[in-house]
Formats: sequence, structure tokens, C-alpha cells
Amino acid sequence: MEAHVLPNLLQEIVCKITELVGEESFYNLGPFLRAGKRGYALAHEPSVMKKCDVSEIEDGFVTCQIRQGCQFREFHLKCVSAGNRKAIYFEGLLTAPSIGLEKSIKILEPNVLMHGFSTLAVAIFNVCLGNDKEASKVFQLFAAYHHDLRSDDTCEMGESIENQLKAFGAEDLNCNKYGESFKFPDDGVIKTPRCVYGHDYADNLEGDCKNCRLFWICVNIANIL
Repeated sequence: MEAHVLPNLLQEIVCKITELVGEESFYNLGPFLRAGKRGYALAHEPSVMKKCDVSEIEDGFVTCQIRQGCQFREFHLKCVSAGNRKAIYFEGLLTAPSIGLEKSIKILEPNVLMHGFSTLAVAIFNVCLGNDKEASKVFQLFAAYHHDLRSDDTCEMGESIENQLKAFGAEDLNCNKYGESFKFPDDGVIKTPRCVYGHDYADNLEGDCKNCRLFWICVNIANIL
């Protein structure tokens, strides 16, 4: 079988082409990796790794390929170092059960503001840790840059974070070590819902009371970490 050969184009042009195909999917970089040393180097350019869409290797729920010792762990960590927002988000969630939420927040912090899922996760993790004032600040940033805290979009994102944590094994630990420290904000801007214990959405967030849903998302996530 004839080997792939990169045309003799200017480095900047080939690098831009690599960025564009990588943005569509990580797997599109395969031909570059097989095109010799030059192609391999291009696929590992920080600008390429920062922009490539790593979703397909990050959220394989059954056989996650970014865990320690797995096929794409090294490439994933290089994407994290390059500032790839999706890779940073998944690394923050993947490591949360093992290294603790304080360190996971540090991983996620570069994404705060610009990446909605990371911003919401940081706020929820601060609730679990009992950092209610910091949680309130981050929730307000999320509301300003992404969605209203009572919206369906926020609820769906919170459920997605919970499901991703479960996919990474958080539910398997089931030790609820943040139950005692849990503290939802109750200040002049964000308040603990007064009706919260009049409902039970711990297992079903489809209820009509939008005041409670964010609180219960935080409770659910605290319960599996």
C-alpha cells in the first residue's frame, strides 16, 4: 500500500489545513499521523491540538479512551496543555472523583466564562465544597454569559454534567464525601429555594418548580462524588 505523502506546501498552509480538518473531528488527523514525521508533527502542533474536536475520544461512555493507560491518554493531556476547552472540561470531570474537587476546579478554571459546561461545573463543585460565596460568583458569571439559572438549558447542562461524571465512574464510588460540606448560596443575589423540601426532584428534574432544579442538580452531583 502506497504511503501517504504530504505535498510540498508552505508550513503555514499545511498547518492551517490540519487545524481545519481537526476542528471537525480528531479522527480526521489520522492521515496526517500516517504521513511521516512531518504529518505527525503537524497533528501535534499546539494550535491544532487546541482547536481539534476531541468529543469522539472523550465521551465514549462505555470504553472511555482518555483514562490512565488508555489509547488516547497522552494525546488528550497534550490537548489539555494546549488549552483545548473540551479536553480541559473532560479532564476536570474525569479526575474529580480521584483527585478531589479542589484540584478539579483548578483544572477547569481556564475555561470559566467562555465554556458554559465548565463554568457550571466549577460553580456546582464549589457548592459541594461549601464555598457558597465563590459558588454564587461563578453562578452569576454563568447566568451573565450563558443561561438563566432557572432555564431548561441550565437544567439540561447540569444533568449532562451529572451523567458525564457517572460515565467516568463517579457513581461507582458512591461515598457522598461532600454531603456534610454541601452549602448552596443564600445571599442577596442567589438564594436557597424556600420551597426546596416541598418537592422531591432528586430523581426527576422534570417538575414544574424551576426554583428548585438547580439546587437538586447540586445535591445529585454531591451524592455521587
